[in-house]
Amino acid sequence: PIYSVNAEMMNREIVKVVEKGVELDIPFHACVLYHGKDSIGGLSLGYRLMYWALNYLSEDGEIPRREDISFKTAFPGPGLRDAVEMISRAVTAGRYEVLKEAPLCAPEGVYGHMYFEISLRDKTVKVALKPGVIDDDFIQTGRSFKKENLTPEGLRHWEDLKKNLAEKVWSVENLSDVLTVIK
Repeated sequence: PIYSVNAEMMNREIVKVVEKGVELDIPFHACVLYHGKDSIGGLSLGYRLMYWALNYLSEDGEIPRREDISFKTAFPGPGLRDAVEMISRAVTAGRYEVLKEAPLCAPEGVYGHMYFEISLRDKTVKVALKPGVIDDDFIQTGRSFKKENLTPEGLRHWEDLKKNLAEKVWSVENLSDVLTVIK
């Protein structure tokens, strides 16, 4: 297991995409092999967000083509970015964009805001994490880490917070419960 996250859900939520006529099943574990575990919370969020959005945007069980997926976000975290890249190749293909601004309802992250726009061809869903999903301790500790202001104890706490965020992301049965869809 990745940590002590919900293995049953991980095995159930497999992202399916088509690239050049070949159907690909991309499990979360493939994203971990690609990215590593350093930003495991963002990687988990990015994976589950893509799984949710592609199902939300797809018609009648269609498997989306990678080249039809684009992603915009006001959160430039490396874990999120790598999950999106592994699934869609959007970063490599120039279909991934970091936005400078986000709607007021989008809570802050360690940097940026927790706002996402996922598109499949001509359909787009815009979502923000609900306030409180990522707690203030995570945000403040992450900001201290980025400024290299953590003691060895602070570094251990930061690692624990990242693992806990991954566990929290995977413990949510229905991701739409922690998202605000923006019309």
